[in-house]
Amino acid sequence: MVHDPLVALETLISLGFERVLTSGCDSSALEGLSLIKRLAEQAKGRIVVVPGGGITERNLQRILEGSTASEFHCSARSARDSGMKFRNPNVAMGASFSAPEYSIKVADVAKVRTLNAIAKNIL
Repeated sequence: MVHDPLVALETLISLGFERVLTSGCDSSALEGLSLIKRLAEQAKGRIVVVPGGGITERNLQRILEGSTASEFHCSARSARDSGMKFRNPNVAMGASFSAPEYSIKVADVAKVRTLNAIAKNIL
């Protein structure tokens, strides 16, 4: 959400930031991959550029290889039943396009392990 990401990167560096989490100014890290790579190249080790946004076990390898990133951020979540006992099928909390009413997203250990294994093979 910056006007000029290359200028913004230099500002972060000058302010002493050590990392910047970015989707490459796009809707996902995969879609913003070219900018993430450009930012990492410009950073030259002065700040760690961390790709994030929509990273999954299906696209992590491509993102790490395409960005030259040494770190990444993802939620690695899965949906599971909320355990809520009373359920009223006639009432929905929120808009119809929101998450399913009786499920919650939680960190998925298997996904974390898979993502970690993928990263270890690349980094």
